[in-house]
Amino acid sequence: MSSTLSPEQAAVVDSLSVVIDGTEQHGAPEPSAGQDVLPVAPDTCEAGPADRPLPTAEAGLPAGERLTRRLAALGVTAICLLICWHVTVRATMEIQEAWSAVYTFVVSTYVVSRFALAALYSPPRDRGIEPRVAIVVPAYNEGEAVVRTIDACLALDYPREKLEVVVVNDGSEDDTWEHMRRAEAAHPEGSVRCIDLGSNQGKRAAMAAGIRATSAEILLFVDSDSEPAPGALRLLVQAFADDRVGAVSGITHVRNATTNALTRMQAARYYVSYQLIKSAESVVGAVSCCPGCFSAYRRKAILPLLAGWEHQFFLGVECTYGDDRALTNRLLKSGWRTLYDSRAEAWTDAPFRYQKFFRQQLRWKKSWCREGPILMSHLWRTRPLAFPSVLVATLAGLASPVVILYNLIVHPALSGLFPLLYVDALAMVAMAYGLLHRSQRRDGNWIWAVLGTFFYVSFSPQLLWALARIRDGSWGTRAAA
Repeated sequence: MSSTLSPEQAAVVDSLSVVIDGTEQHGAPEPSAGQDVLPVAPDTCEAGPADRPLPTAEAGLPAGERLTRRLAALGVTAICLLICWHVTVRATMEIQEAWSAVYTFVVSTYVVSRFALAALYSPPRDRGIEPRVAIVVPAYNEGEAVVRTIDACLALDYPREKLEVVVVNDGSEDDTWEHMRRAEAAHPEGSVRCIDLGSNQGKRAAMAAGIRATSAEILLFVDSDSEPAPGALRLLVQAFADDRVGAVSGITHVRNATTNALTRMQAARYYVSYQLIKSAESVVGAVSCCPGCFSAYRRKAILPLLAGWEHQFFLGVECTYGDDRALTNRLLKSGWRTLYDSRAEAWTDAPFRYQKFFRQQLRWKKSWCREGPILMSHLWRTRPLAFPSVLVATLAGLASPVVILYNLIVHPALSGLFPLLYVDALAMVAMAYGLLHRSQRRDGNWIWAVLGTFFYVSFSPQLLWALARIRDGSWGTRAAA
């Protein structure tokens, strides 16, 4: 590593923090009036005729809003071009440090490629299919909140005879089971099936029990504190018209985004992560994590993988976290495509207290540290087009804590110089995130995408603690299984 890091390297540190946090990062309390460009989903939850072209997202927006969004999109493009220009200049200046120039070029190319691929993204087309769907909801100490989720699932705009809800109580210590039974009794017979594991066996066991309890062709996983939009399921299943697709992720927004600064930053981060990272991954058919809060899986794709996934071991310890990333990983290894549908929306609650938030982030980072290298080990065979970006993201992501500590602490202490280039680079990427958000939404959260960039980078060294605790199977935000 050279004595100073280029702005592009710094930019990648933050960009990779999105990938590391990515399951999982999900943005805004309510859907906006529309979404457009870079990758855009039309703001609708209604399915149309088979093969109908997607409507223009700007339709119905005031002229001033359309102009603002286009200017924001141009701003993102300008920042990407600025990064490319700066990379060329830096590489030329660092000709004597060839490895540093190569690192700068490769990592910066990754950053720009995310925006470029996301610009090419389009959601799966409406094919008019209506397969049988089972919604699997694992629940642990959710209390009355589980009723809200069950009600939302049964309120979906989908043929009732093709839909069932399977709710699994993972040994809750509160009154979750009682609320589940009351919800079951409140709906038509057979529409809700409640399963009690009897003891806390972990989320994987609960999900597996739900999978085995149904014969539905498509399995929709919904967290017990999540609510899908009424038309979300009908949109989400359209991807399965392609027999090569094993799983598809929807977009999850933060329901309690307006609670405080922490939830606002998470809301913006979730949104950018989906619309940038997952959109780019979907273009090459390799979404690395279809989140358990709202994703659909093809039953015949995961059944052969079920036993190995449910009882996965790593470094001699049974895996109890990262279930969604691990299951997606196994699908990709088996040759299935995984996609993202930005039209299919759901809402969930994000942590509003910092202690719970940091525990959640630690769990997600441990999951990424385990599954990232595993994904890298096999993706070159099944999804060669996706492999270069995964390789860069994994290696640079693992190095990111060292890069940050060196730039913000070690180098300034040794040189006596303020890390101006590093901070400028982070500001540039932060603004790109903010402008990406503003180019698609007008909910006011774009500024929190900018501020959140610096916030997330500030605790990136937590990855070192995640590596040290990777064999610890405790959940962090709930009792250990």
